[in-house]
Amino acid sequence: MRRRELSGKVFAVALLTLLSILTAVPFVWMIVTAFKTEMETMRIPMQFFPEALQWENFVVIFRQFNFWTYYQNSIMVAIGITIPQVLISALAAYAFARLDFPGKNIIFVSLMMALMVPMQLILVPRFVLMMEFRWIDRLMGVIVPGIPSIFATFFIRQHIMTIPKELDEAAYLEGCSHPRIFGHIILPLCKPTLAAMATLALVFSWNTLLWPLTVLSSMSNFTLPIGIANFRGQVTVTFNLLMTGATVSVLPIIAVFLVGQRYFIEGIATSGLKA
Repeated sequence: MRRRELSGKVFAVALLTLLSILTAVPFVWMIVTAFKTEMETMRIPMQFFPEALQWENFVVIFRQFNFWTYYQNSIMVAIGITIPQVLISALAAYAFARLDFPGKNIIFVSLMMALMVPMQLILVPRFVLMMEFRWIDRLMGVIVPGIPSIFATFFIRQHIMTIPKELDEAAYLEGCSHPRIFGHIILPLCKPTLAAMATLALVFSWNTLLWPLTVLSSMSNFTLPIGIANFRGQVTVTFNLLMTGATVSVLPIIAVFLVGQRYFIEGIATSGLKA
């Protein structure tokens, strides 16, 4: 029996190690390629490590390709989406989890069904709406449509459902209103879930490409994903600069995850599937 358990553990460790290596190789390749010359990226047979570290690649993308502007725009978009999205989704989640109003279940089921609608189907109607608001080629046209999130509402609602209602009832008997219950009881107990949702929203808004590419046309308004995509020409691809841009763009996301890793894992674990 012990041999079987030992064999099972060895197999699990070996499998996880293999999967970790397969996951890490593309990131290592991206970072290594960021320090290569253009000729080294096209060399056959393939050259994994550069002969000399090309720090100039990082200087080039910021000086010649307006990369700092892309960076600022991505920061504005990410913050402009994440903070309102978490706050509004938390308010909606509290309403669906704690309040009773006509048609609550129908509205909630309808929202869940809307999750199955692909982004491509609402691309044209959303673009027409942005034209009506005159937000085409403006960062507002990227930020405002990204704030409402059905998934975030569902995610936070699942955690609120696990909080005993007796806490709300005791506060209500003490004279607390729903805003006070939400702000002083529910939100403090949802900190891990809110942190996890904020991390997910930040990553998604930082990496989104389709909608910004649709609504933005001026280089001064481009975000990082569009700026990195510009390294791909019609005929050739500058792989070293492409990987340099990708390396620089992923650093803030790694930093955010490392800082909020504990809250992220705890939030994912505590947000169950209680109906």
